[in-house]
Amino acid sequence: MKNTILALSCIAVLGLSSCSKSNNSTPTNTDGTAEAQVITDFVNVVANPNYIDIQTNASKLNDAVKTLVATPTQANLLATRQAWKDTRAAWESCEGFLFGPVEDNSYDPTMDDWPVNKVDLDALIASNNPLSVSDITTLETTLKGFHAIEYIIFGVGSTKKAADITAREKVYLTSLTESLYNTTTDLRNSWDPKSGNFSNDVLTAGKGSKTYATRQAFFTVLVGSMTAICEEVGTGKMQDPYAARDSTLDESSFSHNSTTDFKNNITGVLNVYLCKYNGVSGSTSLSTLVAAKNAALDNKIKTQINTAIASFSTITLTYEKAIYDQRAQILATQAAIATLQTTLNVDLQAFIKANIKD
Repeated sequence: MKNTILALSCIAVLGLSSCSKSNNSTPTNTDGTAEAQVITDFVNVVANPNYIDIQTNASKLNDAVKTLVATPTQANLLATRQAWKDTRAAWESCEGFLFGPVEDNSYDPTMDDWPVNKVDLDALIASNNPLSVSDITTLETTLKGFHAIEYIIFGVGSTKKAADITAREKVYLTSLTESLYNTTTDLRNSWDPKSGNFSNDVLTAGKGSKTYATRQAFFTVLVGSMTAICEEVGTGKMQDPYAARDSTLDESSFSHNSTTDFKNNITGVLNVYLCKYNGVSGSTSLSTLVAAKNAALDNKIKTQINTAIASFSTITLTYEKAIYDQRAQILATQAAIATLQTTLNVDLQAFIKANIKD
């Protein structure tokens, strides 16, 4: 995601079928019990597990890089690339709820600023500047994080060979991945009940939370963050390279992972709406609340999320090629995302204001 998170007053999205076994059987309790359970399940089923997953995968990436640097074989390079993609997938899904420490402490741009500038990366590699982990911390955001790592292990056009990685690049890569792991650890700890415990700020929304005076305030932020990622994917991540016909503006151009990134962003929205992550579902979801009061709206949201996610399958080329040769498919996907965004901004926002009072 870009280094400036979209500041939107609009509402965010969410997905396909409820965390509960039946969307139609669980009413929105007048005493707020259901709303409280949605918040609890979001924290325990979606947010904390997703952040733990990012950290766990970043640790595996860090180990893979160490192995690659010590033994620069093509097999080890391929393993490192896969570890990067696995970490990336977990990260992109959490962009469905970019609020709290990830934004307040700038963890997002530290890990995921784009597009990177190849000229600047090459200049740093060619320089004599120190590249320890502490030095990485002071670099511009486009010179560290996911995409600097991506540049070294994939190269332009994803053509990098293990034998092509220079001694200087190995130093840079080693520090980059350790720095990334450190940031994922900070992010994970910021929500950890045993550490930063932002989880408690969420769980106590409307009950003494330092951040959310009411539950409605929390749900507004939650839905707003989901709307924001829809906006960013459709009008930023996809649109910028499309409009300019410039593949260097793609989010993950070196790895050809951009379309997967986009899809994982919308899947993150789905995870929040259905209160599920990695095959685990909560007992009550935002979908549950909506369905109990407005089944038509719940079905509308789920259908539109399904449509948006499915539309990515029509982009069969890498996004770097699709901006030239599959422009109609890109437009159709953007339209599906825009439709979803409007529903969330208008209809779901109105639902939150009308039905969550405490």
